[in-house]
Amino acid sequence: MGDADVLVTGASGFIGLILVPRLLEDGRKVRVLQRRPGPVPDGVEAVAGDVTNRESLTPAMNGVSTVINLAGIVSHLEADRPRMEAVSVTGAENVLAAAREAGVKRVVHVSSVASVGMADSPDRPLDEDSPFPEQARRFPYAATKRAGEEVAMRAAASGQDVVVACPAFTIGAGDVNRISTFVAEQYLRGALRFSTPGGLHYVDVRDVAAGLLLIERSGVSGRRYILGTPGGNLSHRAFFDLLGEVSGKRRLTVPIPPAVLVPSARALRALHIPLPVHPDELDSSHYYWYTKTDRAMSELGYRPRPVREAAEATVSYLRARGLRAR
Repeated sequence: MGDADVLVTGASGFIGLILVPRLLEDGRKVRVLQRRPGPVPDGVEAVAGDVTNRESLTPAMNGVSTVINLAGIVSHLEADRPRMEAVSVTGAENVLAAAREAGVKRVVHVSSVASVGMADSPDRPLDEDSPFPEQARRFPYAATKRAGEEVAMRAAASGQDVVVACPAFTIGAGDVNRISTFVAEQYLRGALRFSTPGGLHYVDVRDVAAGLLLIERSGVSGRRYILGTPGGNLSHRAFFDLLGEVSGKRRLTVPIPPAVLVPSARALRALHIPLPVHPDELDSSHYYWYTKTDRAMSELGYRPRPVREAAEATVSYLRARGLRAR
């Protein structure tokens, strides 16, 4: 076992693939937890393990002072709720317990703005201290992220040094698994021709990585920090318009009320008619998942780039990966 000072779980995901090189640039000695063997950057130590397997975490924690827990499953499908509970909730319990036993100084638990919830109105975005809307628990991603975060907060309340990061909806270059940028790709391909009320808070993945480093360095134990960007709260229609503007490929989208869209999508799926978006995703999308990022900016010196730059990076990356918009 090497002499790494930071362990990153979920390092093969979108954020992890950007964060690990940033840690190396800062001269950090990095270890990553791998469920399956895979390539890692030069200078990175890979250790086999899984956050759902408590025993596998003990050797991975040996000698590190910081754990950045990025492990998670991004899905909005009800069928995936058990898997998300296993990783986001039980996995968080395992990581925190192993870190305590190993004497790890600080754990940065990476949650999501989904754990903050949806706003009552688009002009009243939520912050880190907003009460969680209980109706959000019917959505598996929001519910499991919130439950995992509650595990982390209980650990902090008991004296463990734990800080929680809540990244906004992450876009930009490097989404090799096509998870976060899938909707943008579908719009640019011309496959997504409808919109619905609702919206998301968008942020560039580079700013999330930078924000995580700031949280690790200066975040207050037991506090949550939303990593978004001012101006990043966009309705779906506004986001599509931004993609069309920066790409030069505007698409006509037809607004459809949720009361019509979701049942229609479920009916079409029952007939095995392919859709660009799953009905479960549509069910949560017509809310405004809007949040503020003031705390990270005022307390940590977090300075995210404008959301337009994130959209430009997304379009450039998709084109470099072979996107050919019709």
